Amino acid sequence: MIRGIESVSFLDYPDVLSCVLFLGGCNYDCFYCHNRFLLQPGDEVLPLGEVESFLAERKGLLDGLVISGGEPTLHKELGSLLSIGKRLGYLTKLDTNGSRPEILKTLLEADLLDYVALDIKAPPERYPQIAGGSFLPVSESLNVLKRYEKKEKRFSFEIRTTMAPTLKREDIERLVPIIGDVPRWVLNEYRIPKTFKEADRDRVFQAYLHEDELQELLPLHPALCLA
Repeated sequence: MIRGIESVSFLDYPDVLSCVLFLGGCNYDCFYCHNRFLLQPGDEVLPLGEVESFLAERKGLLDGLVISGGEPTLHKELGSLLSIGKRLGYLTKLDTNGSRPEILKTLLEADLLDYVALDIKAPPERYPQIAGGSFLPVSESLNVLKRYEKKEKRFSFEIRTTMAPTLKREDIERLVPIIGDVPRWVLNEYRIPKTFKEADRDRVFQAYLHEDELQELLPLHPALCLA
């Protein structure tokens, strides 16, 4: 299940020094994925039974636990993993593609999450092309997060959009009314992945918007910022 570890991160949880556990497997297939090795079968780097001791040793040095992937909500052990972090006093954050809103809702109602980063990869009509999946569950996940944030003021979330090749200003303009009122919407500048499917080669090396061009998009929504 746990296929990678970042022992210390200043970037993955806003204003919180954290560690990141990467879970394998994903039900989407973004051509620009930087964690493609997680989509294939591989060895665990940390068994679930050793997570508690791993986190206990770092308590006092770190304040946050981030669960990323791949897509973490595919794993039935996700709740147990977050429970260990909460029991040890960590702030917990989940990175998700939003494809399993029912799991997200269950985790929130169990008080297992302090922060969520939801990837919204493209406007609805472009989701199959960009992510290889449907936008419908992502939309429901967004609604779940909005409802929960209104109810639990200690909880917050952010939207993340990677400006991959072929995504343009008009795509962000189409997303603005869909995303609506959110605390934070982060635009990530595209980076060419080290590994990719040969069938995606042409898309991987297409032109993309750079930081100065992304800056011009920020006035489109009050929550927009750059990573």
